[in-house]
Amino acid sequence: MKYGRILTLMLALILAASLVPGVSASDEVSASDEVSGSASSSLGLGLEIPLDKDQAPDVLVAGHSWERARLNLENPGIETLHNITVFIEVPEGLEISIPSQPYLIKTEGQQITAEIGELDPGQSASLLLDIKPPASVEFKKEATFTIKTVYSGGEQQSKHTVSLIPPPSWLTYFTILASLLLFAGILAAFKRSGVLDLFSTVDLITIALLAAVIAVVFRYLSKLINLGWFDGLVIAIPTVILMIVALQLVRKPGTATLLFTCVLLISMVVWGSHIMWLGFYIAEGVVVDLLVILFGMDYADRRLTAVIYGISRGAVSTLVFYLLYAPVEWKISYAPWYIGLQLALACAGGLIGGLLGYDTAVKMSGARL
Repeated sequence: MKYGRILTLMLALILAASLVPGVSASDEVSASDEVSGSASSSLGLGLEIPLDKDQAPDVLVAGHSWERARLNLENPGIETLHNITVFIEVPEGLEISIPSQPYLIKTEGQQITAEIGELDPGQSASLLLDIKPPASVEFKKEATFTIKTVYSGGEQQSKHTVSLIPPPSWLTYFTILASLLLFAGILAAFKRSGVLDLFSTVDLITIALLAAVIAVVFRYLSKLINLGWFDGLVIAIPTVILMIVALQLVRKPGTATLLFTCVLLISMVVWGSHIMWLGFYIAEGVVVDLLVILFGMDYADRRLTAVIYGISRGAVSTLVFYLLYAPVEWKISYAPWYIGLQLALACAGGLIGGLLGYDTAVKMSGARL
């Protein structure tokens, strides 16, 4: 089969991502826990915060919404532990909320008391907490949860430390300003250099139609399918295909930048994209157009350059999103392994999209009158 290797590559990526190690709910004690106590049989304790494995562990960004945390308890001994009661002292400045659970739980100020009951040997239990970081902090600081468990025959105490990161407010304003300046600068450069005059009416219609498909159809399908980790791969392949098609059909300097600028404008109307996304969309096109110039005005005329353009677009868009826009706009600090995974998927999507886009563009170019 012509695209058998491509299908094999996609299946291999899915299998590899499914084997990415995560933290299991039954982990006894995390690296930032300090446990002390004495008893004939002790409890295994571990606090997971935030619970979302995609995010960096033990990191809370000030100004973010509620984060789900989970306290894991396990009886690793050979005797049943009776009358287990957990006391959790939440650091000052963090708001707490307790979701509905099958335990008797009381909160008083920053103190949480939960009656777990008994745990047989090898049995585990978990306690869910909702934590909201403060609106702002002046600088990065540590916050420590103190967890004390009391049960028949003994007691123990555990400390779990998390990092509070200040919200990057100055980055927010800087990013908005930089995006506006970049957008205005590109428009001014296009107008002054006369690049826009190079595009015919047919060229502009072609770019507008391709941009509409990317901004509306592909984005809607990605939201409808919702493949989780693989959303980036799903949207990258058809986006790169149409980008390569635009390069070969239009064959003008600035084609990729104009294409993604149109995608931006359509997205702002249809999906209400935030103004900070200006730089994100335009960066994809700028890097591709720079590569076109670097390769001697090669508009993806070779399979190799088509693949290079696709991979470059995927790498730039992923890094800009996860290293800049996610912490600035969403106040989320993603785990390095997750960023690496998404970068690999985006590059794989660029590779596959480049190969398919080259074949598609060649056929469409041959079909032109």
